[in-house]
Amino acid sequence: MSPIALSDTELAEVMAAARLAPHDLRQTYLERVAVELRGREILGPGIVHRVAFMIARGISWDSERAAS
Repeated sequence: MSPIALSDTELAEVMAAARLAPHDLRQTYLERVAVELRGREILGPGIVHRVAFMIARGISWDSERAAS
């Protein structure tokens, strides 16, 4: 995968959302964020925030369900 150019603000959004994901699933989280953002023509702080937190919540929710 080639790198995605993110501004400092966008990277901060990705890292803030990563805190929601369980530690052992953060690599998966980052990979999913990269795949989702790579498909976008236009990036900005709002889009990056929305995508990052959507994926982090999904991963957290899935891991909580699996633990039950």
